[in-house]
Formats: sequence, C-alpha cells, structure tokens
Amino acid sequence: MELVNKGIAWCKARVQERTSWDGVSVIAVSIAILVASPIAKWLAYAGILYGIYTFVKEQ
Repeated sequence: MELVNKGIAWCKARVQERTSWDGVSVIAVSIAILVASPIAKWLAYAGILYGIYTFVKEQ
C-alpha cells in the first residue's frame, strides 16, 4: 500500500510541474502525427488526383 501512495504522490507532484505538461503535449502531438500520417498520405494522393482531374477536364 505504501508503494501505491508513493506512486500517487509522485504523479501529483509531476502534474504541478510545467515541464510535465510540456512533455505530455509533445507525446500527444507525436502520437497524433503517427496515427494521422497514413491518413494524410492518402488524402494527399486524393488531392493530387483531384487536381489532375480538374486540370484536364473541360468546363
């Protein structure tokens, strides 16, 4: 039980530090980029194809 209380106290102390918030922000953005990068790649291909289509078609 003492180990759990030490862990909780450690987490509470980290939450109060600005650098912990910076670290969490960097981790969250990095995970978002890793998750979204395959999707962004496909959206980029779709944008290129649509651009070619609109360039080639007649009004």
